[in-house]
Amino acid sequence: MRPLNNMPSLHTRLWGAPRPGKTRGSPGEDLHSPPTLLGLQETIAESLFIGRPLVHLLCLGFCGRKSWKPWVISGLLEVASFGLMSETKSLNRRERAEMRRRAFLLFYYLLRSPFYDRFSETKILFLLRFLADHIPGVGLVARPLMDYLPVWQKIYFYNWG
Repeated sequence: MRPLNNMPSLHTRLWGAPRPGKTRGSPGEDLHSPPTLLGLQETIAESLFIGRPLVHLLCLGFCGRKSWKPWVISGLLEVASFGLMSETKSLNRRERAEMRRRAFLLFYYLLRSPFYDRFSETKILFLLRFLADHIPGVGLVARPLMDYLPVWQKIYFYNWG
């Protein structure tokens, strides 16, 4: 909400409804643009992305929580979905933002069990400990982060995006 001191003077204000065609951002693209029509490839990609958590839960039920199979299968589905979808060039602004978000979520696979338990945990804790010991002031943040990291890993990286 704009403060009143930023308003134009009383005699220059427009009291009508906002005019269509005035959009912020790049011309021709706004937040209310229609979604991109999906072809067969994009429909398969979206189906893989939507079905990925269900496949992961089924694999967890069959293979157990310590098994690598759910992690690998879910990762392959995510990469396949991203690969099929990233070839689309005609995405609107919101859809491109969603693709960037999905690309960032691929890094979360490094923080999910069992990969985290086997590889990432020791390296992250070593880095945090090194920074806390050698850079003044970083320990105020790094040491509590090291204490909370196992709890956060179990809570936040358990849910899949």
